[in-house]
Amino acid sequence: MSLLLPGWHCEAREHGLVAQRLGPLTDYQLLNGCLPEIAATNESELWLLRDAQARLAERVAVAEAVRTRS
Repeated sequence: MSLLLPGWHCEAREHGLVAQRLGPLTDYQLLNGCLPEIAATNESELWLLRDAQARLAERVAVAEAVRTRS
């Protein structure tokens, strides 16, 4: 697959593409919408979903850090 997704393992499946995170998420990230796996019908959709999930995970990690400092 030509799709580069740093931090993700990608593979084609019967009904499209699936990407799984290579690293773990914290419980806080999982509780706040971050997904360990995403699915899409094509490479463009998968790239956009991966990018959205990466940004979400980063922002939720910041929120988690702020929470632990309070």
